[in-house]
Amino acid sequence: MEITEEEINEVIKVLKSKNLTLLAGNVVKNFEKEFAKYIGVKYAIGVNSGTAALHISIAALDIGPGDEVIVPPFTFVGTASSILHNNAIPIFADIDNKTYTIDPNSVKKKITSKTKAIIPVHLAGITADLDPLKEIAEENDLKIIEDACQAHGAKYKGKKVGSLGDLGTFSFYPSKNMTTGEGGIITTNNDEIAEQCRLLRHHGESSWYIYNRLGWNYRMTEIQGAIGKVQLRKLDDYVKIRNKNAQILTDAVNTIKGIYPPHVPTYCEPAFNYWIGRINPETIKLNKEQLMKKLPASKVLYPKPLYETKLFQKKIAYPKGCPWSCPFYGKEIDYNLIKLPVVEKVTKEIFALDIHPQISKEDLSQYVYFMKNLIN
Repeated sequence: MEITEEEINEVIKVLKSKNLTLLAGNVVKNFEKEFAKYIGVKYAIGVNSGTAALHISIAALDIGPGDEVIVPPFTFVGTASSILHNNAIPIFADIDNKTYTIDPNSVKKKITSKTKAIIPVHLAGITADLDPLKEIAEENDLKIIEDACQAHGAKYKGKKVGSLGDLGTFSFYPSKNMTTGEGGIITTNNDEIAEQCRLLRHHGESSWYIYNRLGWNYRMTEIQGAIGKVQLRKLDDYVKIRNKNAQILTDAVNTIKGIYPPHVPTYCEPAFNYWIGRINPETIKLNKEQLMKKLPASKVLYPKPLYETKLFQKKIAYPKGCPWSCPFYGKEIDYNLIKLPVVEKVTKEIFALDIHPQISKEDLSQYVYFMKNLIN
């Protein structure tokens, strides 16, 4: 992500002010207001990472021991580990074969009396199909937390992601569509949820030494807020460049047999974070590992479904088996027995390419050259 003199000058202003924390300054507060306006919500609460945004969002809904939250297994671990850190249980639903986002039909099959929320992930700038998920949530009295950590600026049916669920969560890690170095933010239209998120990011403290609930130190710094304000002004331009770069690769790949570009559904106005390609191993006579050796710039987005990782296979979280051993849960779950056919196939066939604004035309041409000559 590009950092220019604009960001540097705003950081210098903060340093000269000597107000480095949001408890003393107004930079984070102003950034929050601007981000909320951009997304189209009443509130934004700045925090120190996207994972913190997820952790706080789950806690703000009073989801905890004995509760289940449905998530896709094709995502960064923070989506699921945030559930574990609230002593709740991640339940994995399969993904759609085209968008690679959570499949509402699979979600329906995973709902139990213990289900409290769904976390759809807007993957690499492609939005999850939210309307059917919202219908499911309404029918079963569930909450929706949007994981929009890879989708700043993307729209679902004309509305920006982060404005469509009970809460939205964003990351500002350097690989995202905009950055604050490290950092994150929560968005919501709910007055009470916003207040709880503010308490949770600051030790549950409503005023000095008055503690209303258990919380953490997840505050965003004034330096992060200063960078974020400048980056937010550039976000739409960044998204245009990313989408243009993605289209260049898509147009080229449409002429290559055995490689498929990202699918953009009609309900989605994308804000590409990565360009995700997919191979037909039988057509190109290469498996994913062989492809990546021949395409040096390619990246592994997620190598396997989360439920196949040691964290879930061995259920290694807190001592004494928590949260799975929690008496409030009273169920047995064996992630070794989970079989979700779409995600298990997808992880063997997709790869990602950088399309950020600093990628040159020569870089894109190199991508295309290597993809066209994979079989040779």
